[in-house]
Amino acid sequence: MSHRHFCNFAGHEWECEGTALRLLAGDTSPSVCMCFTHGVPIEDGDHSDCSIELLACPEHLDEHMLAMGYLPGSPVPSPVPNDQPSTMFQDEHGNPIVGFCLWCNKDFYTVEESEAHQANEMAACEVFQDLKDKNCGPPILEKIFEQAGLLEEETDE
Repeated sequence: MSHRHFCNFAGHEWECEGTALRLLAGDTSPSVCMCFTHGVPIEDGDHSDCSIELLACPEHLDEHMLAMGYLPGSPVPSPVPNDQPSTMFQDEHGNPIVGFCLWCNKDFYTVEESEAHQANEMAACEVFQDLKDKNCGPPILEKIFEQAGLLEEETDE
């Protein structure tokens, strides 16, 4: 059974068959995809309403590695010190987090904190509430796309 990811390099959804390579987590081989909400393998049950993982797709993996300053196929050192539990995300102080808001960049230290932030059409997220009717994407994703050179430059014509 396949499931979705979002390619954080090229900005598109892609299908996965249960394992994927997570460069930023220090993986050197594909690992089992886990549901962030439930903490179980994504293939166990229905997770169609759960968050999807931002992860470079196999097609763009080499380009992503080059953009990070690594040669494709070379090991990427883990950003997590050996004395800390492995986590995909960290706050600015290196503390493990379960995720963050792409709209306001708030860090979430528990799944419950993330769910509360997203509840009631993201009522707790002031940035989302300010921008939801302005036909724009999350500011954090726009920064990522801009840094990757994926946004077209505006011209004064």
